[in-house]
Amino acid sequence: MGKATPDNRDRTASSLNDELVGDIVRAIVHAPPQPPPPDPENGTRWGDRGRYVIERRLGRGGMGTVYLASDTLLGRQVALKVLNAGGSEDSAERARLMREARLAAALEHERVARVYDVAEHDGSLFVAMEYVRGVSLRVWMAEARQPSEILGLVVQIADGLRVLHANGVMHRDLKPENVMLQADGSVKLVDFGLAGQFELPAETPEGGDGAVNGGDKSLSAFRGTPGYMAPEQYAGQRGDARADVFALGVVVYELATGKRPFNGKTLLDLLHATMDNPPPLDEPAWQRFPPGLVAVVARMLGAHKEQRFADGGAALAALEQIAPEHKPGSRGPKWRRWAMAGGVVLPVVAAAVVAGPRVAKAIALRKALAAPPPKGMVLVNEGTLTVGQPAEVAAKECADLGEKCNPRIMNYQVPAATVTVPPFYLDVREVTNRDMVAVLNHMVTSLYVETDESDHTLRHVRFNKGLGDTPGPLLDLHPAYSGIEYGGYGEGFRTRAGRADWPATQVSWFGARLYCASLGKRLPTENEWEAAARGHDNRAFPWGNDAPKCGGVVVPSDGFLPMDPACPKTQSPRDVGTAPQDVTPQGIHDLGGNVTEWVATTWVDGDRGKSGSLSDNEAPRVLRGGGFYFSLLARSSVRNKRPPTYQGIDVGFRCAADVAARP
Repeated sequence: MGKATPDNRDRTASSLNDELVGDIVRAIVHAPPQPPPPDPENGTRWGDRGRYVIERRLGRGGMGTVYLASDTLLGRQVALKVLNAGGSEDSAERARLMREARLAAALEHERVARVYDVAEHDGSLFVAMEYVRGVSLRVWMAEARQPSEILGLVVQIADGLRVLHANGVMHRDLKPENVMLQADGSVKLVDFGLAGQFELPAETPEGGDGAVNGGDKSLSAFRGTPGYMAPEQYAGQRGDARADVFALGVVVYELATGKRPFNGKTLLDLLHATMDNPPPLDEPAWQRFPPGLVAVVARMLGAHKEQRFADGGAALAALEQIAPEHKPGSRGPKWRRWAMAGGVVLPVVAAAVVAGPRVAKAIALRKALAAPPPKGMVLVNEGTLTVGQPAEVAAKECADLGEKCNPRIMNYQVPAATVTVPPFYLDVREVTNRDMVAVLNHMVTSLYVETDESDHTLRHVRFNKGLGDTPGPLLDLHPAYSGIEYGGYGEGFRTRAGRADWPATQVSWFGARLYCASLGKRLPTENEWEAAARGHDNRAFPWGNDAPKCGGVVVPSDGFLPMDPACPKTQSPRDVGTAPQDVTPQGIHDLGGNVTEWVATTWVDGDRGKSGSLSDNEAPRVLRGGGFYFSLLARSSVRNKRPPTYQGIDVGFRCAADVAARP
């Protein structure tokens, strides 16, 4: 299968490339800052007369932050997107955004999420959108899929673009995270509440791609996610439906090959890639698909919009010719065929709905508890239990240790508290370097690796500027301590020899949270972690009350546990799940040893039953579990803390998930 390249790509690229490079440089130089607003506390009322009650943050992007909120007027949950400051502070820009979001609110179709409300609150614009319960395409594509499944989803996505474009709406940020698959396998496009009205190509006057804001190509016109954007979007030019078609081509390429077609560390790198480096379309992966798909994708990825399909409707027609069996009304792959299903609430029988939401919720929970747990996870349902320790117990433990006691750490357990932990799922094993590499390579175009100033090695993995809100790196690729390395442009991340199945360490709290969220999961809370390790039977160690044996738990014989001092010293972690003693009654491995684990909870001094705000990026986070470097935390109630930016050879993590929102 030969490389499919539009005939006029080289000619048009040479004539326009310099102009676009100049445009993007000016856009970056003159761009106003767009800081995200501070997170409101959970329970904050938002909108006119406090109509919406914010429950929790769902995610943050370059244009705004999305929260799960309750609509108290109509009694439903919504996704509330609060726009960043910056360009939207200009009155004309605010009016444009309001007008365009209201245009999207007029749409009602099964392929697109509804926009319910557009308004202002305390000077910030916000859009209330349908909260779609389902799994993102990013999560779905993490496992290998059959060509027929992929084509069925692609046709549905193109059908969604057809609906948007036919109504004069452009998505502007099509990517796997903004495509949701519902429990019945149907697709909904989300997060187009800021889409703009555009003139169809046939009606666009000559020069219709002129700069916005009276000739200043500022980043107020910069819409989309690097890696999925068309070349004209990098330059801040006014886009049309053909930019969405380009993004669709990127998504199809990624679904077919497992990697993105364009890579680069900077916006200029990505611009050059989209203009000058057409992706290969002759790889073996394409041979699984009908031959015509290559030509369709090549046209979608045209460097200049004149080369692409005019809109989603035209792209859909081309796809239907390739796969006529996949009609737009098709529901796609069924729920039972999904290996991962984050965010889906299981169906509730009609009788339960009639009986009321509380009964319906109880029946849905019983159904969920009876279902097999997600792959690689177990159900933890310990109910009410004691966490922490009374002061007198901590004092006795300290006295038993004698000179080895660290009173500060022992008192971190105090006081004891009685808590009720709802049922949840927890990973059986710690996240490995192999697991982490797979996720990093899926989002590689959103990341860059910073060179260490001291040894000039590729070390610190960060979000591209404007794509993340973390105050420090996501992880450190220190050659001596990390099991992950970066191969440079075009090669991505890979595991170091012999460390693929070691727990992923040198990961900050932000990096751990990002990993879990990318799979539709989350970090466990501290009370959840202790429920799994201690249980309502009050086990001294995760595996029970027996002292750790040599080789049975990956902890050092450092005198902090009743362990034979002649045990061999531990020098590093082991492959996850290989310590024979360190297994809970539920089958969870390595809670007592191997590496200490991040949990979601923000540390609060002196109150074991409470936790601080996760929006505080500087407050320390709780660490749980012992490790190969330090054994004391192997006790089921002992805890420690570190700043969320901390990256250590002895700190890893595992993920959790809600029972009613399965990953």
